[in-house]
Amino acid sequence: MKGFLLILSLLLCCMQGYAQKTTTTVKRVTVQKTDKAAFNEKTAKQQQAQKAAATNVVTTGYMCNPPLPYMPDKLDILFIGNSFSIDTSAALPSILNSLGITNVNVYVLYKGGCSMKQHYEFYKSTEKVYELYRYNSQGEQQLEKSTSISDVMARFPYDIVVFQQYSLESGDYSTYEPYLSKLIQAYHINKRAARTTFAFNETWAYASNNKNIAKYKTPVEMWKSICASVKQMKEQTGIDIIIPCGTAVQNARQISALNVDNELTRDGTHINLHSGRYLLACTFFESLIAPCLNRNLRDDNTVYGKNTDKGPVNNSNRTLLQNCARLAVANNYEISEFAR
Repeated sequence: MKGFLLILSLLLCCMQGYAQKTTTTVKRVTVQKTDKAAFNEKTAKQQQAQKAAATNVVTTGYMCNPPLPYMPDKLDILFIGNSFSIDTSAALPSILNSLGITNVNVYVLYKGGCSMKQHYEFYKSTEKVYELYRYNSQGEQQLEKSTSISDVMARFPYDIVVFQQYSLESGDYSTYEPYLSKLIQAYHINKRAARTTFAFNETWAYASNNKNIAKYKTPVEMWKSICASVKQMKEQTGIDIIIPCGTAVQNARQISALNVDNELTRDGTHINLHSGRYLLACTFFESLIAPCLNRNLRDDNTVYGKNTDKGPVNNSNRTLLQNCARLAVANNYEISEFAR
């Protein structure tokens, strides 16, 4: 009898152990299935996120912009713009002549108030609505009274091509594209040069009393909007060489000795004819010509305008204007404390 009870106890123990083992196995299988389902769900979510991210990718810097040429025998620059391009270039001959630079030609394709959209439309229509000017050490010369953008694109083997937006739209990036990209394509099918570097002119803000300043509220807000648009243009197109005329003007507006003639403008919109134009020419020179030819703006002794003019350039303000330009080139989007 005792033997029978002992055998029965052993059987009961074995059955309990098997039941516990079965329960544990079931739990493990259940946990494994749960973990696997969670892993699969997580993986699926990650794949969906990656797919969504890939769909929303914005291509930036799609053009590989060649560097500026260094020490070329001749430097030819095409500036596609409007009256602001004339303002930017007008004082360049004085600087080039002062420095004895005779191998630089800046060609300005001019159409008053022309936006990038209009440049694109005029390219498609081949209308001869432009004037062509050349600026070099000999001065300003009108080469054509009536020409087309495609004719001028194909005329010379330009080392640099500069684009610019219509001033009122400069702070609204939605007005830049797709027209800027299409103009770049148009140039490529017309160019004579083996390589061309692209640059962009950052325009300046209007004066406080300009009727159109209401779109941006204040000159500073207009300048900030222009900077933001130029930054976005740089990211989207790959044009990484900026001529920061707008920032140079804001630097100068901080200095009472320079902030003459209605906030450095002659009509609330266009730049002052002497110190303003010299400031823009310095900015253009520092951005493009100085790095190409390894020349220093400090060697320039330009006297621009007469003492009876508003804001003439002379020994009293020349260095200040040069500093405003150089600081803007050093930091394209920031008003410098050192410009005061």
